[in-house]
Amino acid sequence: MPVSARPAAAVAADAEPLPQPAQPYRGVAAGLLAFQSDVRGRPKIFTLDVATGQVRALTSGADWRDEAPRWSPDGQWIAFTSNRAHYGPGAETGTPDTDVYVMRADGSQVRRVTTDPGNDHDPSWLPDGQSLVFSSDRASRGDLYRVRLADGQTTRLTTNFVGRAIMPAVSPDGRRVAFAAQTLRVGAFWNFQVHLLDLATGRTEPVPASGGACWPAWTPDGRALFNVQLDREPSAIQRRDLASGAVTLAHANPTLWSYYPRVSPDGQWLVVSLSPEHHDGENWDLALVSTSDPGRRVALTTGPGNDRLADWKPR
Repeated sequence: MPVSARPAAAVAADAEPLPQPAQPYRGVAAGLLAFQSDVRGRPKIFTLDVATGQVRALTSGADWRDEAPRWSPDGQWIAFTSNRAHYGPGAETGTPDTDVYVMRADGSQVRRVTTDPGNDHDPSWLPDGQSLVFSSDRASRGDLYRVRLADGQTTRLTTNFVGRAIMPAVSPDGRRVAFAAQTLRVGAFWNFQVHLLDLATGRTEPVPASGGACWPAWTPDGRALFNVQLDREPSAIQRRDLASGAVTLAHANPTLWSYYPRVSPDGQWLVVSLSPEHHDGENWDLALVSTSDPGRRVALTTGPGNDRLADWKPR
């Protein structure tokens, strides 16, 4: 049974609410999560200490969106996306597109990484911490790119990929990128499928029997992927062993949609976002799911605001 974690009316230094749980859940797990929440209006980046329930706001600003935080391999930086360049003094003109940014783990030293027109999404770090893979619609409906942090040099990794190449996740060894694309025809619609990109050769291949799958997330050893399973309602979370092809159910709830899985550094927990709605009303909250016992779930947040796209800080 999930533990109720009802947030109290917390007040930050700037007198704005935080998605903070009211009940502690000490002893369940340890780790620091970065995640996005729109509890203050437009999405901003927060951290949540899983052991204590303490929440901190890392970004602020009423006019722009800060989304999709991802910890650097050394835990010193967080990559995220934002359209903040189009607001405030010296704002850029035109449609407020999103770019990739990085900041220190405490929210300081925010730096813009990409500047091209178009929307850049879902940055994922290479293991050396020197570059990021992200998806973008700058030259197509959706392709993958790699940007080097030192000088902003950008390399296109896919070209007009069928069904859009989105939701990238770099493997722990840095050799492959798992991503999702709508490449399977199902009646009048195209269904998502997980693909793997070999960074050395540039070749891509679909993961077998991965129809209806998106939002891939690697296990720490790189031997398996977790993903959202969309060919059931509400959605569930699957685990895929890449060597054997075995697929197992990692989490399902008959009344809640499950999305955005990320695996803890020790491999024992998934952090997921759960919602009673899909795209109508939503109301996403964070929860932990045991990787060894799919029935064990621990709620982390609830109440106002959509809390999602959490990522674990590396140890």
